[in-house]
Amino acid sequence: MRDEGILKFYKLTNTAANGQIPIEQLVSLNLAAYYANRTIGMQRLYAAKGNNYRLDKLVRCYNTILPEEAQYVILEDGRQYRIEDINVIADEDAVDLSLERIMNYYDVIDPAP
Repeated sequence: MRDEGILKFYKLTNTAANGQIPIEQLVSLNLAAYYANRTIGMQRLYAAKGNNYRLDKLVRCYNTILPEEAQYVILEDGRQYRIEDINVIADEDAVDLSLERIMNYYDVIDPAP
């Protein structure tokens, strides 16, 4: 299925004024995509552990061109994930995103409607 939900892409930015204590917030990239959940295979799981990150979710996004600054995604349920790996699937015009769930959420800056 291609319509298990919509995820939005964000980048992490320091929004504090110069000389102030850094305030890191997620800033929207004004990009959303439909996604489908994928099964995390053993090979991918062990590769993640070998690279010192935890793989919590694997999703496939369709008809999406990701900007380089895309670092985080937020799902419709509000959960925040860090993008750990991106695999382009040329045959399906899609990308697979390996995601690590964030335990301490960032504040989010969305564009005004």
